[in-house]
Amino acid sequence: MTTPEKANPARTVTDTAPRPPVRRVRGLDGMRALAAAAVLAYHLIPGQVRGGFLGVDVFFVLSGFLITALLVREHEASGHINLRAFWLRRIRRLLPAVALMAIVTLIVAGLIDVNILAGILPQFLGVITFAYNWVEIAIGASYFDSASPHLWTNVWSLAVEQQFYLVWPVLVLGILALARRYRWLVPAGLAAASAGLMAWLIEGADDYTRAYQGTDSHAFGLMLGAVLALVATRPLQNPVRDPSRWVVWVRGLIAWIGFGVVVAGWFLIPDNEPWVYPGGTLIVCVGMVALMQGFLSSIDTQLGPAQLLANILDNRVFVWFGERSYGIYLWHWPILVIMNSQFPRMRVGTMAAIVGAISILAAHLSYTFVETPMRFQGITPTLRSWFGPAWNIIDPSKAGGRRPAFRDYVRLIAPGLAMIVTVGAAIGMLLSAPEQTTAQLAVQRGQEHVAQNGLMNEAAEPAQTSLPTPIPTEEPTPTEEPTPGPTVPPTGENVSVIGDSVALAAAPALEEQLPGIAIDAEVSRSIIAGLSLIEQQLAAGTLRPYVVLSLAANSEMSVEQIEQAIDLVGPERRVVLITGYGPQRLSWIWVSNDSIHAAASAYEGIVEVADWATAIADHPEHLASDYVHPDAVGGEIFAGLVVDALTRF
Repeated sequence: MTTPEKANPARTVTDTAPRPPVRRVRGLDGMRALAAAAVLAYHLIPGQVRGGFLGVDVFFVLSGFLITALLVREHEASGHINLRAFWLRRIRRLLPAVALMAIVTLIVAGLIDVNILAGILPQFLGVITFAYNWVEIAIGASYFDSASPHLWTNVWSLAVEQQFYLVWPVLVLGILALARRYRWLVPAGLAAASAGLMAWLIEGADDYTRAYQGTDSHAFGLMLGAVLALVATRPLQNPVRDPSRWVVWVRGLIAWIGFGVVVAGWFLIPDNEPWVYPGGTLIVCVGMVALMQGFLSSIDTQLGPAQLLANILDNRVFVWFGERSYGIYLWHWPILVIMNSQFPRMRVGTMAAIVGAISILAAHLSYTFVETPMRFQGITPTLRSWFGPAWNIIDPSKAGGRRPAFRDYVRLIAPGLAMIVTVGAAIGMLLSAPEQTTAQLAVQRGQEHVAQNGLMNEAAEPAQTSLPTPIPTEEPTPTEEPTPGPTVPPTGENVSVIGDSVALAAAPALEEQLPGIAIDAEVSRSIIAGLSLIEQQLAAGTLRPYVVLSLAANSEMSVEQIEQAIDLVGPERRVVLITGYGPQRLSWIWVSNDSIHAAASAYEGIVEVADWATAIADHPEHLASDYVHPDAVGGEIFAGLVVDALTRF
């Protein structure tokens, strides 16, 4: 999520290519501000702006349009594109801000909670080389894993854009060799291919990270923006002639419709449905193109609905936030990760307000003192201005014949020491970071225990669901019917666990307290996968008389889904539902807990609840670093709750 370079006639010492006057495209800063707000709301207030993640695609379309328009403008003015100057401008725009953010948050996170830095070295290399998305894909990280997020997960989109900036100018040179009326077909075809690849990668996938973060599969927004730039006439310059009034009004209305589609998408399009990738994402991208065509100079110079919308979006507040949207996006996520590690019980609204305020402040300072000077003056001249005459000590060739004075050495000491300490601390954090968090270690121990002790249901003999019903000693009352159920005792040999990584972390304690128990648990397992597994075990005859479901940690469970699971298990078995626990921001856990209690009340005598959420709330010291998974003692509490629930039948 970057802010493509604006139309600015200022030239740098490395960019002497002539350029015609540029007209600023009004309204785009406002859309940057709104897109950044959507992403922040998606991350900071889970569940409220469910499609806020699509704000990233708004930035993709903006970048594709502006970068292509700038390249075309330069080529038309000079007959060539200065690739070196273009890439240098991109480096100046992107690298200083992201390097500052990465180093500061790396050191702060390491000082506060070293678990945040687990596996950080390849992530850091991905950040500074703008290859972060492919690093995440290579190490098997999940963009949608909110329980154990990486410190710089949000940088994936910056990597996609930087890779676009590296390759696209070269392709544009070839595109401009085509006749004008055919040029747009190239990015249009690439957009179709990219969207098709995303759809293909999503098909049958358990995790959408590869499809979502891949540059190849998520380039269609950039390409659609490029289509608009190639179709438009002089998109960054004043119009040659004014269009007719009906064209102004029709295109203005289309712009308003596009704006409505984009904003509605942020609130209505979910992140957990396959059709969104690329269907829902394309809806927002096309809506953004429809909006932006109304901001082109030929329409914006004429009185009409598009000009009104541009006026609204171009107010001072929106422009201020839009100019700093890159920094706000950069800072908000690592600040959120660090804050959540320290204050997991903080209310979501309070957390959002604090993280938002710190992010805006950090972005403003970065924009004022780092990004803007380095963007327009250059990195070296900016450093020289910071150090003043002391820079001559670092770079004697710029001394101008004057020998450094003693005060110059003194002035150099403080920033020099600060730089040495900062770089040393960053290197120390990178080299000393653990490979895994305590949560990952807890889950790994559970996985190893399950594998070593053969606790998976696949290794079990077909389960006997019941024994012959004994002859009752008393006749039941005429108004009551006996509830069928298992007549074997709730010992380990008669219990099946279908769970997620929380159950995995507690597996050693479960096996200790219920010897012979069958545990089928996986990381990131949802209720949907749980339903499928119940069907498989029923078909295989391995589902035991007592079934324990622990599936609240990864996705929202509805009452209907839980009732479906209970009905699948059948009335001849008994079910234990385990509530989940985690930081307040994991809102689906608390929704799932409400659903669990509601479903259990409708199946009295058949379902019992093991209330892990209530039991562990008073003992957070027995949770791992992510505040979700139990440690060894927490696992014993977890297993004890399961035993208590079983004995209540």
